Amino acid sequence: MQRITIWLWLVFAGAVVQLAALTTDFYIYEGEEQSAWMGIPTTSELVLFSAGIALAAFLLTAAGRAPLNGRTLGRLVGAAGLIATLQLAYRMVAPPFGGRVPEHATILGDSCLFWCLPSQAEPAQLLAGIWAGLLGCLAVAVGGFLHSATAVARNTPAVSWTAPEQAGATPWLKLAALGAGGQLVFGFTFFTFFRTMGPRGETTWSGWLPMPHTASMVLAVTAAILLLVWLAAQKRAPLRPAAMGALVAVLAGLASARVAFRIIAPPFGSTGQTDIAPAAYLALLSGLVAVGAGIMQGRGLRT
Repeated sequence: MQRITIWLWLVFAGAVVQLAALTTDFYIYEGEEQSAWMGIPTTSELVLFSAGIALAAFLLTAAGRAPLNGRTLGRLVGAAGLIATLQLAYRMVAPPFGGRVPEHATILGDSCLFWCLPSQAEPAQLLAGIWAGLLGCLAVAVGGFLHSATAVARNTPAVSWTAPEQAGATPWLKLAALGAGGQLVFGFTFFTFFRTMGPRGETTWSGWLPMPHTASMVLAVTAAILLLVWLAAQKRAPLRPAAMGALVAVLAGLASARVAFRIIAPPFGSTGQTDIAPAAYLALLSGLVAVGAGIMQGRGLRT
C-alpha cells in the first residue's frame, strides 16, 4: 500500500461513486423516471469501463502487480475518466429522448438518439444520480492525472506479465483476430443487421442502435482479442500459447452467444415484422471462426 497516493484514493472513491450512480435513475422524461441504462446505455457503459479501469489500477498498484509504470497507469486512468466525464456531461445537456430514427439506422444519425446539438434536444429533468455519476467521473479523471505527476508514480516500475513460453502470432491467432474484427464490422457498423416494418414503412438497422449492450460487448471482445494477438506478435503475451487460445475461444464464444441470442430474439418485441439480414449471419459466422481458431490454437500448442 506504500505506492497508493492520496490521488489514487480519490480514484478509488470516484470509481465507487460511479458504480453506485449506475444503479440509480438519471432522468425524468415525460413524467417517467429513466434509469442510467435507458436511453444512454453506451454512455453508462463508458462510465462502467472507467470505473473498472480505476479499480483495477488501484488494486494492482496496491498489490505491486501493475503491468504499467505509475505515470502511464495514472494517465490511462485519467484519460478513461475524462472520456466518461465528457460523454456524460454531453448527455446532460443533450438527453437522448424524442429522437427520430432514420430510415437506415447505423452508427450515425441526425437525431439525439445518436448525436445532436443541445439546442435540438428534448427537455428532461436531471436527477441526482446523473450528477453523482459526473462527480465520480471527475474524481477518477483528476485523481488519475494528479497521481501520474507524483514522485511515487515516477518511482513505481511496471511489473512484467510476459509468459515464459512464447509462440508469436500463429496463423490460428491471426485468424481469430480476423474473425473478431469481422463480427464487429458485419454486425455493428454500416451493414444491415435487422429490417423492420412499421407504420412509416421499412427501417434498416445495424446492430449498434437497437443492441447497445451487445455492441459494446462485441467491441470490447474484439479489442481484447486484437490486443492479445498484438502482444503475441511482440513476444509479450501474458499467457502460454495454449492458454491464449483458450482465452480467445472463451471471449469470442461469449460475444457470439450474445449475437446468436439477438438473432433468435430481436430487440423489437412484437411490434411489426422483423427480418434478419445476411450481415447478421456473417457476424455470427465470423465470431464462430474466432472461436474455432482459438480452440485450434489451444489444441495445437498444448504442452
